[in-house]
Amino acid sequence: MGVFDGKRPILYLLWFALSCLTRVAVASNGAQLNDKELNVLQKRFDSYYSNDTQISVQGITLGGWLVTEPYITPSLYHKAINMVSQYNSTYHNMSQIVDEYTLCQELGYDKAKDLLSEHFDTWITESDFKQIKDDGFNLVRIPIGYWAWKLDHEENLYVGNATYEDPYVGEGLQLHYLNRALEWASKYELNVWIDLHGAPGSQNGFDNSGQRNFYNKLGWLSDMDTKVLTLNVWGAMFDEYLNGGNSSNPIVGIEVMNEPLVPKLNIWDVTQVYYEGFDMFKEKQRKGDNTTFIIHDAFQSIGHWNMELNPHFKNVSNRHFNLTNVSYSAQSVLVDHHHYEVFTDSQLQESQFSRIMNIINFGDSINKELQYHPAVVGEWSGAITDCATWVNGVNIGARYDGSYYNTTAFETSQPPSGNCTSNQPIDQWSDEYKIAVRQFVEAQLATYSAKTTGWIFWNWKTENAPEWDYLQLKEAGLFPVPFDNYTYFSTDGSGSIDSDFSSSLSTLAYPTSSGSRTTSSTAAKKGVASSFRKINLQDTELRALSGYWKMVLYLFPVCISLVVVLL
Repeated sequence: MGVFDGKRPILYLLWFALSCLTRVAVASNGAQLNDKELNVLQKRFDSYYSNDTQISVQGITLGGWLVTEPYITPSLYHKAINMVSQYNSTYHNMSQIVDEYTLCQELGYDKAKDLLSEHFDTWITESDFKQIKDDGFNLVRIPIGYWAWKLDHEENLYVGNATYEDPYVGEGLQLHYLNRALEWASKYELNVWIDLHGAPGSQNGFDNSGQRNFYNKLGWLSDMDTKVLTLNVWGAMFDEYLNGGNSSNPIVGIEVMNEPLVPKLNIWDVTQVYYEGFDMFKEKQRKGDNTTFIIHDAFQSIGHWNMELNPHFKNVSNRHFNLTNVSYSAQSVLVDHHHYEVFTDSQLQESQFSRIMNIINFGDSINKELQYHPAVVGEWSGAITDCATWVNGVNIGARYDGSYYNTTAFETSQPPSGNCTSNQPIDQWSDEYKIAVRQFVEAQLATYSAKTTGWIFWNWKTENAPEWDYLQLKEAGLFPVPFDNYTYFSTDGSGSIDSDFSSSLSTLAYPTSSGSRTTSSTAAKKGVASSFRKINLQDTELRALSGYWKMVLYLFPVCISLVVVLL
């Protein structure tokens, strides 16, 4: 019997029609919410405003400044490549400069220092801090690399008399600009969170650690030299920036390591060094100082750190380190969670409704964690694709259009989600895509404001990665200002959101109900205007159809017509 004998043609044609609809569903993953989905989510978000919710942290990160990142300032890396080409006629391999490590290595110390000095001097200025304040943020997160504490590049000498060989520029350059930033923050009454973003040997292999390493073993904590140097750098940070009760010091938290990547690192080793760092922190912290010790979750599940660094569970902490001589509370340690929806194929193929439900569930999970430690969503963005140029690395493509797998050794069985258009200027985005981004941003603002200790958006600005750029999103009307000026997920008027920020991250609130937190009595009120817009969907629910169903109704007859013709 042939392939098309009997009933098989009908089965094949039905399969073809079904596959058409499946492709429609996959193609609609960037579409805005339809009215019914929006109505369901509005009711869910409405519960967030049923109590007098207190927002503690409303922050922004100055990423790509004191630790450079190619996708944030690609012109810096193009300039470095051109500089090398000018004095090395045989240099034609652009892939040799992929991060700050190789930038310094290829240029040499003096040329790299000149280039980076110009970048540090111009990328962030006092006017940025003024605008950050004017726009309603109350905290600035400043990433910095361990190499800022290099004392002598010729001797490879670091603080604590440690020696470690690397090509980075240091010798006080980044610290000069960090201290300038602290002066600006004080002037504009902004709190500061210092974040050690890069570790010796790299803690994650991402270019944002300073040294890209996709495939090989990570260097951090793989030998005693990297651990000793890390502890020395932490000691220098604590000596300099624990404020000792000085009210003019804007630093409210020190994050000892950004995004250590477990399982490429051993979780026991990461936990152990966290304990050693915390012991040093408490030893150096003078009475009256309330700076918070911050740990990243190391990509562990929410709740993993509940009993760690918690005096109520000494049997847990004693497995790693004896903290019996340290007096502290669970509020002394804050857990930093980062959340993006673009770095796996499955995330990229989510519908808008599923994507926002992921955010809601993420917030609910963190809310349960708050009875153990305060917790902030310390990185999130407006991105719903990974299409921004170089966001996955220099010369690395996007998962969204499949080019990632043509430019790395990684493989996938998933088809591409679509064609990249979000790497274009925002004015070239479709209206539907703009709405989807605005909805995604609002959903995160509403969730993280109501369910966590606060949020810090990534990033303040970029050269040409608009989904990751607060200034571009705000200018295009895709990031609400004030931050509670929601278009899609507003309150019904029964409650309100107040801004309440303490002088320390460690005096933050714990939940008294599913949607509220109490805060320290010493917290200083900073009013934020509320400008809510009520969206009434009752009259439009039956009339309006989402982009998804419009595509279904448009393409389904085409598929059926092909079936009829073939029959």
